[in-house]
Amino acid sequence: MKKKQLVDLITSVFLIICGSVMLLFPLFHFVKVKIIFLGVLGVYAALNMIKFVLTCKSGDYEGLFTSLASMVVLGVAMYLDINKVPWYLALCLLIWIILLSLIKLKKGDYYNDRKNKMWIFEVICLILFILTGLLTTMNLYYENDIQVLVLGYFFLIHGILELFDPLIISVSYTHLTLPT
Repeated sequence: MKKKQLVDLITSVFLIICGSVMLLFPLFHFVKVKIIFLGVLGVYAALNMIKFVLTCKSGDYEGLFTSLASMVVLGVAMYLDINKVPWYLALCLLIWIILLSLIKLKKGDYYNDRKNKMWIFEVICLILFILTGLLTTMNLYYENDIQVLVLGYFFLIHGILELFDPLIISVSYTHLTLPT
């Protein structure tokens, strides 16, 4: 497994853990949605910046762009009063989803330009990400504990979708390099 796929894999596992931890918050009666949402965006920004720093020699700027998108939405979410107006939380999440969708679309275009069949997989993951995000934003009008659970499931699914890319690349790379 190449260094880039290994870093992507480890980052995806941390994102899955982040989503899983969010699912545990309502059990401990910690349902401060604004703090949790800002914390998750901060973790995403930090993890993707570390990912970019570790893989910058590969020419992949996805980590940098994802980190910047997370920081932009983090700034917007800090300004808005998410706790009192659930619509603001949905708006912030929708902005983040749009920005990440553009980044994922650019990655799919990168694969397509190089005649790599991974672009089909990237587009499928993009569609699943957008669909999951839209369903999540439509269901953020409940109590705080339900909001935290919905966000937890969304970030867990996002981490799983991010996990598929390095796994498929490493499996296809291993399959292609095996002697016949």
